[in-house]
Amino acid sequence: MIDVVIIGQNEGKYVRQMIESLSYYPNIIYVADRCTDDTVAICNELKVKCIETPNDWLGRKTSSARNLGLSLCNPASDVLFLDGDRYFVNGSFLDLTKTDNDIVCLPLQKDHRTPEIFKRSYGDVFNGFYSCGLLIKRNAINKVVNFQKELFPTKLEHIWGIEDTALGDVCYHLGLTAELTDKVILRGEFEKTSLDSLDTLELRLKFRSNLNVKWS
Repeated sequence: MIDVVIIGQNEGKYVRQMIESLSYYPNIIYVADRCTDDTVAICNELKVKCIETPNDWLGRKTSSARNLGLSLCNPASDVLFLDGDRYFVNGSFLDLTKTDNDIVCLPLQKDHRTPEIFKRSYGDVFNGFYSCGLLIKRNAINKVVNFQKELFPTKLEHIWGIEDTALGDVCYHLGLTAELTDKVILRGEFEKTSLDSLDTLELRLKFRSNLNVKWS
C-alpha cells in the first residue's frame, strides 16, 4: 500500500492535473500550506482529503508540511511525497512499486540528475536527494523517525535547499538504499539550482558532520 502526500502553497491550478495523473488514487492527503487560492475548494470538489496548515505558521515550512501529511498516513503504508506542481507526465506511481530499494527519487522533465549520477553521488554533499518527488518505504520511514524523531528535519526547513539533501545524508548514514528512477517523469524543472549563501552550506556541513557520509 502506498499513501500519497502532496504539499502545495497556492498551487490550486495544478490540483486537477495532479489528481488525474494519480488516477484518482484514494489514499491521497493534500496539505494546503496557508493557501489563499482555490486549492482547498478544488480538493473538496474532487473529494480529495485536504488538511490546512495552521495560520500562525511563519516562514518556510516544507518539512513541517510533509511531516504533517505523514502523520495522517496509514502507519503501515509506504509514502510518496510530491510537491503540488510536480504531477506525473510519464509513467505512474504504480511503476515505483517494482523496486527493491528503500527510497526512490523521481526526476523532473528537465533534470540534471541521471540514475548513474545519483548512484555515484548518494552520500556526498551534493547528493541530488530532492523531495519534490520522493517515495519512501515504511521500514525506511521508521528507521529515520527512530533516529531523529521526525522524517523531514524541521530545524533546516527555514533555508531553501538543504532539508531534503540533509534527509539524504541521514538515509545514507542509516544504510538505506536509494535510487533515481527512470520509470517516471514529473512535470517541470528546477528553477533554482544554487544555495543562497555559504552560511547555508556551512549549516548543511555541520548537520552531516556527525553522520557516516562521504566527504571526498
